[in-house]
Amino acid sequence: MRGATLRWLALGLLLGNALAQPDGYALRLEQAWQLVQERYWDSAYNGVDWGVVGAKYRARLPEVQSWGELYGLITAMYDELDDQHTRFLSPAEARYYLEGMQCYPLPFKEGEVTARGPSSPTAPQAPPAPKPAQPEKPRPSPEQPAFPPSSVEFKDRVVVFRLSDLVDGSGVQLLRRAIERYDAQALGYVLDLRGNPGGLAIRMAEVAGFFMRGVPWRMVTKGLGVAPLPTTPLFGQPLTQKPLVVLIDGEVNSAAEGLAGALKNAKRAYLIGTRTAGNTELLLPYCFPDGAVALVASGVLAPFNGPTWEGRGVEPDRVVEKDPLAAALEYLKRLR
Repeated sequence: MRGATLRWLALGLLLGNALAQPDGYALRLEQAWQLVQERYWDSAYNGVDWGVVGAKYRARLPEVQSWGELYGLITAMYDELDDQHTRFLSPAEARYYLEGMQCYPLPFKEGEVTARGPSSPTAPQAPPAPKPAQPEKPRPSPEQPAFPPSSVEFKDRVVVFRLSDLVDGSGVQLLRRAIERYDAQALGYVLDLRGNPGGLAIRMAEVAGFFMRGVPWRMVTKGLGVAPLPTTPLFGQPLTQKPLVVLIDGEVNSAAEGLAGALKNAKRAYLIGTRTAGNTELLLPYCFPDGAVALVASGVLAPFNGPTWEGRGVEPDRVVEKDPLAAALEYLKRLR
């Protein structure tokens, strides 16, 4: 009798979970949509009708059969902004890339956002699609990282470090270890940011803190106002005070631009290459209850004093289009 009761109880729990799951999917989608609605820095949503986007993806909720599929749906929704920054990380991706890094809570209380499924009378109807839906992007995983690995090389007493992005914390830690290992013998450093798409403000502040200390930026955000942004840490001596050259090009975006601009403004680095993209949207992480994280372009980066780099980019001290690395090594040799 007891065994039968336990079997019925287990079956009831499974059925209850199955019935509750679609509402859970709808609530998570609504939270992800509302977060952008409230905190995305551009009130025009990069030229996208965000209300229509919400309706479009609510209408696709019946297709979702698992949390993984839901995360893919939210990713596709965020891709509609086409800003090269805002993205959604599943719990596994967040653990892999953010490594337990602190993030902001959702800007609304429990119960303030409710699920709106495609059959809800309050949900706007999705417009007919003018063309077939594009296939969703494959989701990155620890086995298939979203970014190429950063790398370090020590040659002719110069540390050449290529920092591929400012999301994955492993690159930042590799740079720290390279400084600790080579600084006593090094004449200087080349920090190669070419092609770096940017990433998180906190990663930017960490890397800057290896070379300088202070408050070189301000954040101009939607929802959080204007706030100073210091290096991490703010006080004390940086890890190195050796000469530094930073390589930049037109593919340097976001926090990578902020990093290059801060080092230049502080006269801590000499910049070689071409002007950066001028796309300095500020990426802030927001935590969801299951460990998923939304990286939302919630503002723009600017020097602590002066206009933002948005729309104009960071200018190099010396324009070099062909082989800027060779020019950087030659510059450091002249400082011997």
